[in-house]
Amino acid sequence: MTPALHAPSMAVVTVCTPGRAGHLRSQRRALSAHLPGARHVVVLPERPGSAELAAELAEDGADPLELPAGPDLPVARCRNLGGDRAVELGAELLVFLDVDCMPGPALGSRYRELPSDAVGLGPVTYLPESVGAPDPAELRGLTDPHPARPFPEQGMRRLEPEEFGMFWSLSFALHADLWARLRTDFGGFDEQYTGYGAEDTDFGRRLLYRRVPVLLVAGAHAYHRWHAVSDPPVEHLEDLLRNGAHYAERWGEWPAPGWFEEFERRGLVRREGDGWVASGDPAGA
Repeated sequence: MTPALHAPSMAVVTVCTPGRAGHLRSQRRALSAHLPGARHVVVLPERPGSAELAAELAEDGADPLELPAGPDLPVARCRNLGGDRAVELGAELLVFLDVDCMPGPALGSRYRELPSDAVGLGPVTYLPESVGAPDPAELRGLTDPHPARPFPEQGMRRLEPEEFGMFWSLSFALHADLWARLRTDFGGFDEQYTGYGAEDTDFGRRLLYRRVPVLLVAGAHAYHRWHAVSDPPVEHLEDLLRNGAHYAERWGEWPAPGWFEEFERRGLVRREGDGWVASGDPAGA
């Protein structure tokens, strides 16, 4: 693996619905401050208000990509098409950034050090509700990375195949040539996953299964703005059951076993063979 010898042109790929427009604007302020030369491909699955948001983004210099979508959010398809559009625009380095994430001041420079054959993951700090929408200049002082993924203090560390669960889609990067190769090899993100859950774990697992290096990149910090969540995500139970079954068909085990065990404790799912099926009404949980 040989580091890049020049600073490649960069595009940031983000998937957004109108309900996250405020977080998207925070992200764009941070992009302007910390990645001023980067293109910004914003994939907008069709929802009420998405056309208006697309017009706002185009006027602001972004590259909106509108996508017809049914009730189940096609996150995997959005990422695939966003990555493809970034390549079409001439980007040499693609950074996939969750809409809730603001890039830190060193994210671009650290990701630009990625070898051409590797996928890089950056550390993410979950900001408390009290922080609100921070000024990009304040981000460095808020650094407190999520402890579930221990990153090296310097440089990069390669994940082992059994560490596939450490892949996350909040912040990752790769060179355009590698993205094109992955799209040819196995399609990128599996578009049979729709709605919430498992598509990123599956993607990371397939990378490691095919011996594509996945590297933890020290210092490529992103900052995740607060939003309300439920644990476990009961509101996404239908998606998790559908996507979990598809994941299990490929890998022989279900993702997020702790969530399903908690769903079972609440009487929302039950065991059927080696899998899970619904046994209650998630709306009443």
